[in-house]
Amino acid sequence: MVDQTRGSRDRARYSSVGGTAGSGLRRGPTAIPPSGAQPGPVEICEPEVGEVRTPPYDAAAIERTAEVFKALAASSRLRILLVLTQGEASVTEIVDETGLSQPLVSQHLKQLRSLHLVDVDRVGREAIYSFKDAHVSHILIDALDHALEHPEDD
Repeated sequence: MVDQTRGSRDRARYSSVGGTAGSGLRRGPTAIPPSGAQPGPVEICEPEVGEVRTPPYDAAAIERTAEVFKALAASSRLRILLVLTQGEASVTEIVDETGLSQPLVSQHLKQLRSLHLVDVDRVGREAIYSFKDAHVSHILIDALDHALEHPEDD
């Protein structure tokens, strides 16, 4: 099962220690409080643009990342991946959950497999799909949460 609380847990690891908002992210205090003393509240802040440094990425990594985002740009593939956030599923279960046709689901799963986003295990004649790792499920959930926070103005 995919751990969908990673994002909030990761954000909870960081706090502003000293300084003001926008002064950067720092880990919360690691010193153990004296015996019997309760630790003080930890202020949690979201990183601001430019505060979190990213390592340099080569052109090939950027191209592969663009291919992943292209794959995530199709609502049918997003619906398939959303089913897999609940755990592994057979093609039949994905078809039932998404309402997509079996050939279309199989075609999308083939593309998702080629990008190393999903994995397949064969049990007899049945193919059972799951996320290859948790990275993509976190991207998907974060993007959906973002879309809910900022609904389109009609």
